[in-house]
Amino acid sequence: MNVVPVEFVRVMPEDMRKFVRELYRRVGKSADRARLMAQLLVGTDIRGVFSHGTRQSARYLRLLRDGELNPNPESSIAHLTPTTATIDGDGGLGHFASWRAAHLAVEKASAAGMSAVVTRNHFHFGAASKYSRVISGAGMAGFVVSSHVRRLSSDQGIMAANGASPMSFAVPSGREHPLVLDMSTALAPYGSGNFETIFQRMPATFFKSLGLGAVCHALGGLLAGIQTFDEQGASWPAVNQGSFILAVDIAAFAPQEAFQRQMDDFISDVRGLQPFPGEDRALLPGALEWEREQSWASEGIPVGPDHQRDLAAIAAELGVETPFQGCAGRSGGT
Repeated sequence: MNVVPVEFVRVMPEDMRKFVRELYRRVGKSADRARLMAQLLVGTDIRGVFSHGTRQSARYLRLLRDGELNPNPESSIAHLTPTTATIDGDGGLGHFASWRAAHLAVEKASAAGMSAVVTRNHFHFGAASKYSRVISGAGMAGFVVSSHVRRLSSDQGIMAANGASPMSFAVPSGREHPLVLDMSTALAPYGSGNFETIFQRMPATFFKSLGLGAVCHALGGLLAGIQTFDEQGASWPAVNQGSFILAVDIAAFAPQEAFQRQMDDFISDVRGLQPFPGEDRALLPGALEWEREQSWASEGIPVGPDHQRDLAAIAAELGVETPFQGCAGRSGGT
């Protein structure tokens, strides 16, 4: 899903933001909250992470419209120490609590060298790198995981414990792009007809995937308190997720300029290596997203047919005109 579509129309970022703002206004969100959702979701699209950008709005908006989520949550600090915090999401989308948590983690790490903040009592928070990049943008290293309530049963395979949880690391550089890893811990082949064959060929991959998903659940779920909310019964039916956000101040461990220069050298050296088979460049995570962010800001976001259909369907339900009419179509673009 996060491959540039072969067929698409280009939509300028501001046009998409305006469209998304109006969608969220139609389900009762305040102007400020609608603006933040548009900023975060379009900002994800413009990096090419289509799976977790504006396309998620179809699901979010129906839950909000149907009363499954709090449209205007007031996130609050439930627990606070000099280096940690717990933020309650008040039954809303996870973006609001997690955005606040990332900024609070930066603030606390600036004073103490490191900080960790958990969020709870909310729904999906979108792409994890939205929050890790808040931290790397402040010159720090960020680590973010999330998880959701899991109800496991004996008729499921062990990979159900993985939960397809997200994790993201973001490390700042100087003149080069930041190192940003943003991924699901799940493996697509699980559940497919050839799962056993693939497992026999590379079992270590599945063991690693299971372990990473379990760690995400322990930190971004159980530590955040999602199980407690599930047992007590959440006030809003769709509430099921939490997150763990860690900020590490580079300057607390090494001279900032020297570290960033070394990161630049490392990223540059990698470009001189032989790429993966079938690829034409050797790049570290975050490079493609960085390039797209620079070029699509002026060229427009390539929105594929399925993406258009998902947004057009919810737009029709809410009586909002889409920005796709009149946009130039392309085939075979990059």
